Amino acid sequence: MNTMFTTHFYGNKISDYGRERGFVDYATLAKSFDAVLNNNIVQSIGWENWETENGSAYEEIYQYYIISDNGADILKRYTNEIVLYNAELDMYVCGVTHWGTSWDYVLTNIPCEKSE
Repeated sequence: MNTMFTTHFYGNKISDYGRERGFVDYATLAKSFDAVLNNNIVQSIGWENWETENGSAYEEIYQYYIISDNGADILKRYTNEIVLYNAELDMYVCGVTHWGTSWDYVLTNIPCEKSE
């Protein structure tokens, strides 16, 4: 999708870092929906019980977040972030593949108006 956002993404202000570079930052993306950290959810239930809805489940995942249906829709619409779904639990999980950098300084592939 080639939507160009200006200063906000789903009601959340895009960071100066993101606007300077012309892409929505990960922190702004994450504020757009509810997410609850649960690093054991996928392994405790077993990989075979999760369906990949978006992205590739074969990348190295450092953190897992339980996300809402709305969050899954946003991720699938605008990103290639890993989204997993468990039908029995009717639950979506986002797999985060970056580590050690503040989310304010990790850019998504979602374009926004570049500031001067």
